[in-house]
Amino acid sequence: MIELQLGEPLLQAHADRTVYVQDEPALEIALPQIFDQPPLQALQRGKLPHVEALVARLQRQQQAEPHGALGLDYQLLVTEFQPLFAWTTACWDYLLSTEGCRFVPRQGEPRAGIRGDYRAVTYQDYSRIVHAIFRGCVFEFARQPAAPSLSQWLRQRLWPFIVEAYRRLEQPPDPRQRSLTPYSYLRCVPYQFLNDFHHALVHTTLLRLPELEQRTVDAYFLRFCTEAASADAVGCPLDALQGALRQALVKLLVRDRLVYCLLRQIERY
Repeated sequence: MIELQLGEPLLQAHADRTVYVQDEPALEIALPQIFDQPPLQALQRGKLPHVEALVARLQRQQQAEPHGALGLDYQLLVTEFQPLFAWTTACWDYLLSTEGCRFVPRQGEPRAGIRGDYRAVTYQDYSRIVHAIFRGCVFEFARQPAAPSLSQWLRQRLWPFIVEAYRRLEQPPDPRQRSLTPYSYLRCVPYQFLNDFHHALVHTTLLRLPELEQRTVDAYFLRFCTEAASADAVGCPLDALQGALRQALVKLLVRDRLVYCLLRQIERY
């Protein structure tokens, strides 16, 4: 039998079969890094005179052609406010560290080897959000004749609107479904378990439940619907759905604990 003692060089063997090992260094647990938001200083380059007049011209152009391209005038405006866009780029890490990751549905993407219906929001998505809000602020400013300057208007509104739009990504496109969570990249509708054995086990087990309980579990767990939307899908009052869901979970907890645990873990998604 080999005995282990601490305090000597690593794996120094002795004739008495005692092995001396070094004491392990203290485990350093890295805490999540919180980035500071850089200060918003210069918003524009100062090379484009009469910015407000340009915005008024863009507003008239949009009113004449609501679905037309904004053209060169708008590109000049974007170029003038490049310092502002550089600042929003520098705020990306700050936004992630304070608000957390968000997820959006996969649309038109190759699905080979991909299970979930959602993917993480990328910087490109964030950049599109920034430009859309900038454009909206520009035309909102054009409709406010008493507003002092576009620069001041953007300084007051752009970042709060960006944060609000980012937070709204918690809500799935389907209003019947529950809010998205940090695990929502795993979501797929109807829910597909990663393990084929678990998938078959859950579905065969659910078939042994009464029909109302089957439909309740399917709507609430496998399709991520809210309780109200699940009640509408099943076609029963909310209190009846809650009772059926409770009965189904109690039965599964007693008879099929693994299935119960597999269903409850879906709630984090």
